[in-house]
Amino acid sequence: MAEEQMKYKFPSGFIWGTATSAHQIEGGNENNWTEWEQDGHIKDGSVSGRAANSYELHAEDIKLVKELNNNAYRFSIEWSRIEPQRGRWDKVELRHYQKIIEECRRNDIEPFVTLYHWTQPLWFAEMGGWLNKQSPLIFRNYVEQVVKFLGSGVTFWCTINEPMVYAYNSYWLGKWPPQGKSFFKFNQVINNLAQAHRLAYFILHEKNSRCQVGAAKNNQFFEPYLDTWLNRTAVNFIRRYWNHSWLKKIKDTSDYLAVNYYFHNLLYVSLRGYVLMNENKIISDLGWEVYPEGIGAVLKELRGYQLPIYVLENGLADASDEKRADFIRAHLRSVRQAIAEGADVRGYFHWSLMDNFEWADGFEPKFGLYQVDFKTFKRTPRPSAAAYAEICKNNGL
Repeated sequence: MAEEQMKYKFPSGFIWGTATSAHQIEGGNENNWTEWEQDGHIKDGSVSGRAANSYELHAEDIKLVKELNNNAYRFSIEWSRIEPQRGRWDKVELRHYQKIIEECRRNDIEPFVTLYHWTQPLWFAEMGGWLNKQSPLIFRNYVEQVVKFLGSGVTFWCTINEPMVYAYNSYWLGKWPPQGKSFFKFNQVINNLAQAHRLAYFILHEKNSRCQVGAAKNNQFFEPYLDTWLNRTAVNFIRRYWNHSWLKKIKDTSDYLAVNYYFHNLLYVSLRGYVLMNENKIISDLGWEVYPEGIGAVLKELRGYQLPIYVLENGLADASDEKRADFIRAHLRSVRQAIAEGADVRGYFHWSLMDNFEWADGFEPKFGLYQVDFKTFKRTPRPSAAAYAEICKNNGL
């Protein structure tokens, strides 16, 4: 029994956290997403508005992080607040994020700060956004101002969130703003985001040589449905492209690897294309398959980079909260097994601290450990919050 208990204990100093992003919880933004929302693109007809009103309630929200026995909190900075017009820096808004960092420090919570989580100032979007050849340099200037003001309070920086997901949905599928449909544009954006990360890396290290810089990559577990040469070869190509091509562009400017895990893809591949063959025994409210084994496989894939790994997002939409506690336990067992097999995983962040504005799906999906009443902004812990808090308190299951 003692051996079984030790099996699911995590290494000493393991980081336990929850994650959010500015646009999804703060509200009151004026960026390319708020403009797009006004045009009726959101599935449930909503607009982000005040979202969860975390802009005003950030101190209360950090107390919620503390109640979960977390020792870290991942949040993002809203670029459109910091630079509402090109070259005009808003020190009031910089001070706002400084207060969040200070509040984290007062509560012995390590801030993991994301610099770009998909939203753009309107002036940047009007210049072509990440298609603009100058976009990496423009982003560098933004990062320079942020680190000048906030750098001394931050050790862990995440430059860019899920570059492949963002570029795929915005420039290839055309589901998100600016609704492009071009592989050429998708590839151009991918390359510009990689260059932006590299420039940001050097700026951040100029301010603090000991800081840790990474980028959050959505990696997925790909498997061939049939054990045939065509299926194995095709799926291996897809896996290498999606999971590793962007990471290889930035591996020499990364102090750690950050993984967001949500998806398992069991693929049947033919000369006509591919079909998802997932069994979907358990699914989230968004229809995403719950597949805990995948997170361990994804983490073990990263051993060759020989860098520390942090899981910066992992969660599910579950309004009834019937699946979330088991989801967390099962995924953490898989994470712990990956550690036992040589993956240098040093932290886990659950998505999300609270219900939020879930991009094109609006307010309907409920990812939060805390339920949010979007009229009163009252936060109420779901039962799964207590389960996660116990895991964090015990440093394991």
